[in-house]
Amino acid sequence: MCLIPVVLLGLDILSALVSRLQERFKAQVGTVLPSLIDRLGDAKDLVREQDQALLLKIMDQAANPQYVWDRIAGGFKHKNFRTREGICLCLIATLNASGAQSLTLSKIVPHICSLLGDPNSQVRDAAINSLVEIYRHVGERVRADLSKKGLPQSRLNIIFTKFDEVQKSGTMIQGSGGE
Repeated sequence: MCLIPVVLLGLDILSALVSRLQERFKAQVGTVLPSLIDRLGDAKDLVREQDQALLLKIMDQAANPQYVWDRIAGGFKHKNFRTREGICLCLIATLNASGAQSLTLSKIVPHICSLLGDPNSQVRDAAINSLVEIYRHVGERVRADLSKKGLPQSRLNIIFTKFDEVQKSGTMIQGSGGE
């Protein structure tokens, strides 16, 4: 017999509420987001995955992605490294679900840049992957923007090499908007 952790049941209940209330759930978003940000750092993979799925569901059914991101961006500075990593993974998932035009990326990129110097290598890797995904959606403007951020040249070289790999792979998103 498998016991389902209480947190998973809580996420299921919140998911059902989002499905039921749709846009009317927007009034509760500010109340639930702090806990959802914390759960991005949970020790259990399944909890982190279900939490991210719920955040995406909220962005899809209750509040637009920018509304949610304006309220979860503090997760980039969370004390738990898994939460900081999870926020980056959630950004990648948001871009793939909603597109770059759904977010004001110029508000988010500085947070990601600060994570490039994170003490945890998983967080640094997730930050680089986030920038690569932004580049995939937005294009060369990201390269130009990063060049102005005062990042160390060695770090920029690593990121720009990944940008070049994405460009050569043919997986760029055509006609992308966003900032």
